Amino acid sequence: MKSQAKIIKALCYFDAEKGRDVEILMPVLYFAEKYLNIEFEKSFIFDIDKIRRRKPDLIILANTVGSKLHHQIAKYAYENEIKVFALISEGNFRTDGTFNYWGYNTDKIFFQEYICHWSTRTKIFLSNQLPEHSKKMVLTGATGFDRYKIYKFETKESFLNKYNLSQYKKIVSYAGWAFGKIHNTTGLMEIRDTFKERAEGRIKWMAEQQIIIENILRETIENNSDILFILKRHPNEIHPHLTQKDNNEMINLEHYPNVLYLRNEEDIHTLISVSDIWTTFESTTVLEAWMMKDIPTIFINPDTDFVRDENFKGTVIVQSYQKLQSKIDEYYKTGKVAEMYLPNKIKARELIFENVIGFADGMNHIRSGYYLGKTIEKMPIKKRVKVKFNLLFFIRFLLMSIGGVFYLKPLFLRLPKFKKTIWIFDRYKLKNIDILKEKYYKYLNDFHSKNAISEKLGNPDFWKNILE
Repeated sequence: MKSQAKIIKALCYFDAEKGRDVEILMPVLYFAEKYLNIEFEKSFIFDIDKIRRRKPDLIILANTVGSKLHHQIAKYAYENEIKVFALISEGNFRTDGTFNYWGYNTDKIFFQEYICHWSTRTKIFLSNQLPEHSKKMVLTGATGFDRYKIYKFETKESFLNKYNLSQYKKIVSYAGWAFGKIHNTTGLMEIRDTFKERAEGRIKWMAEQQIIIENILRETIENNSDILFILKRHPNEIHPHLTQKDNNEMINLEHYPNVLYLRNEEDIHTLISVSDIWTTFESTTVLEAWMMKDIPTIFINPDTDFVRDENFKGTVIVQSYQKLQSKIDEYYKTGKVAEMYLPNKIKARELIFENVIGFADGMNHIRSGYYLGKTIEKMPIKKRVKVKFNLLFFIRFLLMSIGGVFYLKPLFLRLPKFKKTIWIFDRYKLKNIDILKEKYYKYLNDFHSKNAISEKLGNPDFWKNILE
């Protein structure tokens, strides 16, 4: 890979100042700045007009299908002949025909240069589904998982001190499922769109499971007063513009003294780092747990007969409070849950890593960086002088700019028409991006230095080994 002589001006769009998409993008941005002469400007996803004002050479996105705004950004850039480089936020999608891989991309046109797949499994599937786009399909691995091989994470002691909970020595965490979707209009629309004629049965099943899970968690919390239970709300159970009270399998348990209920206050990697046991109804966070450390992961599944990813094959499954309690007791008595080390569980985790995240070597951001470099090579030589004016995007920019001056959250919460904009004014400054950048780049520098990445980039054998 050749370093570019010209400085490339890029806008990188974020939907929040921390969380999944930030973690996906940050190591790729490090590669872009270090090796490709790219200077990126952080941009809030609502401010699409910024493309007109800045006239960048390149747009960088975590995905192009995850929301209407993601889709609009990619399309607007494409229409103005600005190259788009995008990753995939939810790359562990089902390949049985039940997954809507277009998402919010209603045009069903790829506006980015490459479709960056997490795994060979999804790459082959989508190439077969859309053979006319097969040349755009590339294998990069899941960049968000690289951090578990590169970064340092918070300790249990510092975490407990931060929340004034240092009296606890044991922590069991539960990662919420998307039960909350059945309690808001947008969530119900998504379920009905996904499950079609089976949707009402799915909604009824979710409501039943929510109550059962809540009761299992309640009994476990009440009978283990010496354990701190961290309950983490699922990030996608409710869209950010909705301000209604949470309704999920955890909210009725937050009043217990040994419960810490979290919405968006902490990243998943922090919670995994400080936990002794990781539990959930069903979640890909178990993969993150397996990558970070040797930790028991437990699925609480009263009903095991439902469509889901194969992560359950690598984890322990319990169907009742009694079974969950026995696993907790086993861990704190012996230091492990023996079922996690059965040969079939170990083998399943190995296959899941390959089928889900592609590679577990910390170099997925380098693979992505390779295709980012290829995107730059396709950029036009002439300097961009004009971007077409879009009235809707300009109005949004004005409303965000003016509203930000007068924003008072308690007031906006009382005004029905302003209530739905709170997520914008809470996030649009993206203050935490610069803090994370400084923190993460130090870890990435150490990783690249330790692995002599700079020296290897010009070696074709290096690329052959990590790309194939």
